[in-house]
Amino acid sequence: MTSTLRRIIDCFSDCSGCKTCKGNARQDMLNMNQDTNCAPMLTQGVRLHIQDRYVVMDNGIIQVSLSKPGGIVTGIRYNGIDNLLEVRNKETNRGYWDLHWNEIGGKGIFDVIQGTSFRVIVENEEQVEISFTRTWNHSLEGKYIPLNIDKRFIMLRGSSGFYSYAIYEHFREWPGFELGETRITFKLRKDKFQYMAVADNRQRYMPFPDDRSNGRGVPLAYPEAVLLVNPLDQRLTGEVDDKYQYACENKDLRVHGWICFDPPVGFWQITPSDEFRSGGPLKQNLSSHVGPTTLAMFLSSHYAGKYMVPQFEAGEPWKKVFGPIFMYFNSAAYGNDPLLLWEDAKIKMRVEVQSWPYGFPASEDFLKSEQRGNANGRILIQDRYISNYCVIASGAYVGLAPPGDAGSWQMESKNYQFWTQANENGFFSIRNIRPGGYNLYAWVPGFIGDYRHEAVITIISGCNIEMGDVIYEPPRDGPTLWEIGIPDRSAAEFYVPDPDPKYINRLFVNHPDSPKNLQLCELLNMFSVIIFCSSTGRFRQYGLWERYTELYPEGDLVYKIGVSDYKNDWFFAQVVRKIGDNAYQGTTWQIKFELDTVDRNGIYKLRVALASATLAELQVRVNDPNSNRPLFTTGLIGRDNAIARHGIHGIYKLYNVDIPGTRFVKGENTIFLKQPRCNSPFQGFIFAEVSSRAKTKKTMSSPGVQLYIQDHYVVMDNGIIQVTISSPDGIVTGIQYNGIDNLLEVEDEEVHRGYWDLVWSKTGSTGTTGTFDVFKGTSFKVVVETEDQVEVSFTRTWDISLEGDVVPLNLDKRFIMLRNSPGFYSYAVFEHLEEWPPFNLPQVRIVFKLRKDKFHYMAVADNRQRFMPLPEDRLLDRGQPLATPEAVLLVNPVEPEFKGEVDDKYQYSSENRDLKVHGWISLNPPVGFWQITPSSEFRSGGPIKQNLTSHVGPYCLAIGFYLVLNDDIPHCINSVSNQMFLSAHYAGEDLVLKLNPGEPWKKVFGPVFLYLNSVSSEDNAFSLWEDAKNQMRRETQNWPYSFPASEDFPKPDQRGKVCGRLEVQERYVSYEPIPANGAYIGLAPLGDVGSWQRECKGYQFWTRADEDGNFTIDNIRTGEYNIYAWVPGFIGDYKYDVVVNITEGCDINMGDLIYEPLRNGPTLWEIGIPDRTAAEFYIPDPDPKYRQYGLWERYADLYPDGDLVFTVGISDYKNDWFFAQVNRKKEDGTYQGTTWQIKFMLRDVDHTGTYTLRLALATAHLAELQVRVNDPKSDPPLFTTGEIGHDNTIARHGIHGLYRLYNIDVAGVELVEGENIIFLTQAMNTDPLQGIMYDYIRLECPPSTSS
Repeated sequence: MTSTLRRIIDCFSDCSGCKTCKGNARQDMLNMNQDTNCAPMLTQGVRLHIQDRYVVMDNGIIQVSLSKPGGIVTGIRYNGIDNLLEVRNKETNRGYWDLHWNEIGGKGIFDVIQGTSFRVIVENEEQVEISFTRTWNHSLEGKYIPLNIDKRFIMLRGSSGFYSYAIYEHFREWPGFELGETRITFKLRKDKFQYMAVADNRQRYMPFPDDRSNGRGVPLAYPEAVLLVNPLDQRLTGEVDDKYQYACENKDLRVHGWICFDPPVGFWQITPSDEFRSGGPLKQNLSSHVGPTTLAMFLSSHYAGKYMVPQFEAGEPWKKVFGPIFMYFNSAAYGNDPLLLWEDAKIKMRVEVQSWPYGFPASEDFLKSEQRGNANGRILIQDRYISNYCVIASGAYVGLAPPGDAGSWQMESKNYQFWTQANENGFFSIRNIRPGGYNLYAWVPGFIGDYRHEAVITIISGCNIEMGDVIYEPPRDGPTLWEIGIPDRSAAEFYVPDPDPKYINRLFVNHPDSPKNLQLCELLNMFSVIIFCSSTGRFRQYGLWERYTELYPEGDLVYKIGVSDYKNDWFFAQVVRKIGDNAYQGTTWQIKFELDTVDRNGIYKLRVALASATLAELQVRVNDPNSNRPLFTTGLIGRDNAIARHGIHGIYKLYNVDIPGTRFVKGENTIFLKQPRCNSPFQGFIFAEVSSRAKTKKTMSSPGVQLYIQDHYVVMDNGIIQVTISSPDGIVTGIQYNGIDNLLEVEDEEVHRGYWDLVWSKTGSTGTTGTFDVFKGTSFKVVVETEDQVEVSFTRTWDISLEGDVVPLNLDKRFIMLRNSPGFYSYAVFEHLEEWPPFNLPQVRIVFKLRKDKFHYMAVADNRQRFMPLPEDRLLDRGQPLATPEAVLLVNPVEPEFKGEVDDKYQYSSENRDLKVHGWISLNPPVGFWQITPSSEFRSGGPIKQNLTSHVGPYCLAIGFYLVLNDDIPHCINSVSNQMFLSAHYAGEDLVLKLNPGEPWKKVFGPVFLYLNSVSSEDNAFSLWEDAKNQMRRETQNWPYSFPASEDFPKPDQRGKVCGRLEVQERYVSYEPIPANGAYIGLAPLGDVGSWQRECKGYQFWTRADEDGNFTIDNIRTGEYNIYAWVPGFIGDYKYDVVVNITEGCDINMGDLIYEPLRNGPTLWEIGIPDRTAAEFYIPDPDPKYRQYGLWERYADLYPDGDLVFTVGISDYKNDWFFAQVNRKKEDGTYQGTTWQIKFMLRDVDHTGTYTLRLALATAHLAELQVRVNDPKSDPPLFTTGEIGHDNTIARHGIHGLYRLYNIDVAGVELVEGENIIFLTQAMNTDPLQGIMYDYIRLECPPSTSS
């Protein structure tokens, strides 16, 4: 659960915290729909007024009028607006359930469902539920659909909305029919609702319905698409309006609606579950569109065609509950930003989702939670051409749907479906399943095809079925020769052209990623500024099918394997070619590829995955485009109509085509893909992926791993790479790969190429400095030597004669090479015996220094990769040292493009949770060198500890949290890739490992994987990063490895598992526990609350809870642990006090765990978001903001005459709260501390009570925070932290370090009615880098007796 969610819920809770002022965006949301007193808010009970022709439900917040007995919503009164629905429409055309049906073989009939009988189901002060039914009998045959229909409406006390659901029932003896569509529709007032929101990046001011009429709009190729030529708002001239541009997939279609600006009111439709929708999670449906209209689609054939229309035979009984859905209304005070109503609606949506299935609907046909069951398990992938082991199906879509064939769920529309996504470890939990018989279905992004579990799964009330491991084997006959696209069931990765400027929807021009960018786009659109760019929304523009002929005027698409790039060279849809007015021609695309050898006795397999098809036919020919009979044809397929309706997918289809080896030739081959059907511009198909795989009679063999032992070197070679290691030192001196004799820097001495190192100091030493040691082995041993694997060991054994000279540890460095693996593994075992002397260990890592003449491009993350300066650029004649040795201003770099930049290795630091893969790319030849860390269990400091990655240096990477300049160490290196296992960066001495006298210790660091990859063309060199990420996912899924030989590295069956559910109990947020959505939950060694972030001796195992708070932590080493957690959006840390003992093979279910965050009273005000970072505050540079050098110096520039003053209710923390409270530089070069002020108004003060100020710090460095109230000179201060922190985050471009929480009692007598001021003084002032970053600040009222 996010912090925003917690705050928005607080808006509607009993206490709002005496907020009296309007102001920033967050405060705007706090002011929505809330009282301004600290006393509990009384709400009127629900009242039902029954009149002759109408029924009125009223709870004091909203009033809903329905026709009787028709059950049509005729009026909704809210927030001073007498009716939110279109009063100019007939009452039957305002808010209604409708359906589209036909008799078998008959014509379609549209039916606005009118009840014939009205009944009160529930009537009390807490709830009203009413029913409008229409009963069928044979006298109605042919006039009405043969269904009994029961429409229900529910209103609850204190609820700013109402619910609706319906029960459809068909008896066995009734005639058959087809049901094409059913939905609920609301048509809003066009004079009020003009701003529509469907998603964060799909919201805008909309045309009026009048703009679609003749004279103002010109119909285009189909009725739904209209070109606006004379709209009422002239700024919309030239745009296309089409309701299909706002369609959404079921999985994303949770909330949508409209905003009125005068008064600020939101009308939202919230769908808390997909179980009653047709077609599964990817089925696309309409949402809101011009009218203003909002729809809840339960069953439709959009993007699927007739395959989705359920046909009910005579003699087939059927019953289904559609809904409930929630119609939610919200409002804001005048002067507040109405667009924040969307943010509030999203949060309300999450609350409704978490409350599903509801406990209040009265129908016995709607099953409550205790009447449902659960199914859990783990899904794995077995693809022998990817891995000899099962791969975890991270992110798989897993669902229960009625029994059928593989993939049948996407056409299923009669019954219920229940879907979830597997977590990063492949675990899935499907909850609240209705009783019945189901198949388990799945599909995995990145793999073709569909999975179906053969056995029927019977769900009964209260069951909790453990499926264990289910294995999906994707279709595969041989190794991949080539592939085009990504197997993700959409064509989103392919080339989507810019639209014709005559036919645009400006929402999808420079499609924004956030509402903030939306507002920018609205501004640009006012001035007709059009910027076309790559975005996920491009495919939603009108008329893209016509662009194919313009882009390929002379001939059809030709794609060359190894040369073409599918992102730029594969059109998103194979459509027809326009050759004249209403005249079209089929198209033939070519795939050209080279074969060095051909197995003429074998069968090759072409796999074509289609994302959609519309009245199309795919014909496949090989090397002969004119053959009368194609090698393969699909015949006429598809009625998805996705091309016309701006979809990027429809119904998924997979075709597997056998190609005899005799069809291929050595050299160039061509596969021809022909779509001959050409009666309409919308005929064609959308590819999801195309791949070719070999299937041979003989098993492909590869050379085994060879080990060569020489006098001073050991060489491992598997035919792909060759790694040379000094013996017995264990220094990696050479890596030969892809024609490069050595990837490591050959100008460096061998000892400084690829090595393990550490920093240590004697016990009693302070700080993070010490003796730097590139530790060398003194003994070499072969541990494993087979054709499938080689493992070698380099050890250094300690004895008392080495005391004071060498760290008292036994060190065992290991290197592993596997058959067919384009890389090698390394790990190390550190051991300290009980009788040995104590010591400190600040740092352990592995380092590789690459050739500076080859590796110039570095990649750490998708948004942090670039060409890097050369090491020479950091030397004195080319670079100017700045405030810290690591930071150098490039004044005369070798490459002029870098002039004026700052190079600093800390700019490329990453958190442990994100630090899975990083490395370098050489362009000539195109080769990648990557360090992959498949697990963080052996790292120090938990998931958000920050560590170094790859960078340029002039110093050797003995620089961790100190500086060592050793004449034996080269001062000029280039591409550096290092893996930090243990470091004090961003934490200081708190994270230095300190072994005590008599303390034994052993730890395994790693294995990590050094991965190498290559491509044939420099043009595709940057794709090496994508491949490295995919390899990282495979390595992560295979953790823990089964091949390391050391007994100290436990295998999967030697580990244990813990699962459970974490909930948050916060009485000022909700009376019921709230699922800890997104919580970080981990097992770490025994300690105090929050001690995990300072833990460095043992192992830690972390995961994140799903949206329901469920968590699973697997592959835990045996031992004793505490369970720790922290929840984004809530302050503080959780610790489960009972020790958890992990044994081999254990599977511990912790049940429900409850975290009660610190809280004494309701919130008066708050600043920031409790997420352990300062990222939300004002940072004075563009993105990535906190990676820029020297930001601390900007404070004095921005506040030259006085320190920061923040006024609650007026100031906005995003703009008015500097990200770090730093010192002020004076003219004489010295520094002075700073005092920030928080000003706030109190209307009433409880002078006998105690208020609580909560200060959460994201980091501190040699700082002291003093707190004073209403007297800036009081001595002593009300509170002081004393000197805290050695994080050094400010200098190192971090946005957080170690988290600290201070809770300060403020006596009521310290406060006054009217304006109050809290003074926050950072008193330490000897250094420009001293200071603190705040995470979150909150002032609480005294405890309320009513709470």
